[in-house]
Amino acid sequence: MKLRCGKVIVAGGGSGIGKAIAKRLIDGGASVVIAGRHMEKLRSAKEEIGSERLHCLEWDVARVELCAQRFREAEERMGGFDGLVNCAALGTSQVTGRGYEPWDVTPEEWDRLMEVNLRGAFFLMRNAVDDMRARGVRGNILNIASNAACMDIVGSYGAAKLSLIRMTRAFGKKFGADGIIINGIAPGATFTPMTARYAHAVDQPYPRHAIGRFIRPEEIAELAAYLMSEWGEIICGHTVVADGGDSAATL
Repeated sequence: MKLRCGKVIVAGGGSGIGKAIAKRLIDGGASVVIAGRHMEKLRSAKEEIGSERLHCLEWDVARVELCAQRFREAEERMGGFDGLVNCAALGTSQVTGRGYEPWDVTPEEWDRLMEVNLRGAFFLMRNAVDDMRARGVRGNILNIASNAACMDIVGSYGAAKLSLIRMTRAFGKKFGADGIIINGIAPGATFTPMTARYAHAVDQPYPRHAIGRFIRPEEIAELAAYLMSEWGEIICGHTVVADGGDSAATL
């Protein structure tokens, strides 16, 4: 399965789903820049993956004023750019320390969640489109949403991810004719640091999923590789819900 893109930025590539996708793309022959706020986490991921084609770039996607500069730095390290995985995200508990948010979230916490989960993702996607169109490059953008977007929306996380799904649809339809294939994945509960509050082991039963278990990051990474492959080109502007039959999802 040949990838459509060979020089990919993975925002949020230092851990969890982003790290698994970065490894899968490396295994598929791509050069990858993993970007994130914490360089020590990025270096740890690079050491674990163990490839000279993997590069680290400290990058807080909430700093949208630095977006164009960081893209240039990533391109210099890879010798070009034709792919983006929008995986940087913050869970509610990572910001508030309290879990579920609707009635006690502060305006500052709301803004912090939205500036990473939606605002940052939008400007990364827009910059990637502008870059590829300006150079006439065919490539891929993959937005990692969440099946929280398929549930009743009462808090900022689900609202941000639902908006990302709709933007994926709009951008995909608009720029597919330019050779830019834009899709998304909406994972269910995946065994990553973001779910550490309630997911303590990868083989821990999780009855909310019809498959009875948590999703593994590597499973999402394999789906990502398909969507960013030559075969995956027939899917354009869509978000694949990969949630193991989550009983909480309403769509």
